[in-house]
Amino acid sequence: MDENAKNSLMNNNYVKEVFAVLKENGKDASGLAAIINQVKEMEDFVTKAESCISDMKTQLDEMREAQNHPIRTMLQSAIKSMSAMVASVKNQISELKANIVEGCKNALSAVKEKGAATLSKLASFFRVKDMLFSIKNSTVKISDNCDKALARIDTFSKEYHETGLHLKNMFRVVTGNQPINKAKESGKLAKAVGAPYRAQKNCMEGIRSQCNKMIVALNKLEHSVETKAAERAAQPKKPTLMERLEAKKKEIKLLELEKPPVERSLNKAELTV
Repeated sequence: MDENAKNSLMNNNYVKEVFAVLKENGKDASGLAAIINQVKEMEDFVTKAESCISDMKTQLDEMREAQNHPIRTMLQSAIKSMSAMVASVKNQISELKANIVEGCKNALSAVKEKGAATLSKLASFFRVKDMLFSIKNSTVKISDNCDKALARIDTFSKEYHETGLHLKNMFRVVTGNQPINKAKESGKLAKAVGAPYRAQKNCMEGIRSQCNKMIVALNKLEHSVETKAAERAAQPKKPTLMERLEAKKKEIKLLELEKPPVERSLNKAELTV
């Protein structure tokens, strides 16, 4: 079992208990299930991002042509910076999970204290929107760093090949051959080292997408509660027993008044006999 599966929110006792209480009381658990699943997706993307960093390091070590190239120093610095950023996002997601667990814990306490009716306000126990926006901002920064690194890789690669082209053309001129006019657009170094950065950017976009979905799920959960409350408020109030008796008396009186005078007199006479 991997680390993500072992520490999954679905394995947390408070989370499992909330699902059980929702089921026992016939409440819809799909909103909570969606939130839990989105957190899992974020964790999976972080794992992929960490794998991308490992690939970057391996690619850089294996590229012999980069050993004495200025791109090596730049890439080493970029990998170090990106590792720190991904670690920060991972910590933010851990805090997000902790807040969700705390929300489930508080929801269960409220159910024990005030009854199952509090489950209708389940969304109010998850105060995580600010954290989701913070995670989104972090992924945007990492994506920007990936774009900058890719641009530098492309620049260094072109310069590298142009330098090589100049040397080759000097040799060709000396040997009486026509010079080559155009360098290769993208070398092996650019493709190999750039690939993990592109994959890293995709991971960050995936996390950002899950954040957006989770915000939508929370809004939907809150809106559902507000809609149900409005529907209850719009429903006519059920009359009390005394109100129903009073209404019945008025109904009888009106029926009595609708009868012809003679019939009303007879009814009164019958009552006095």
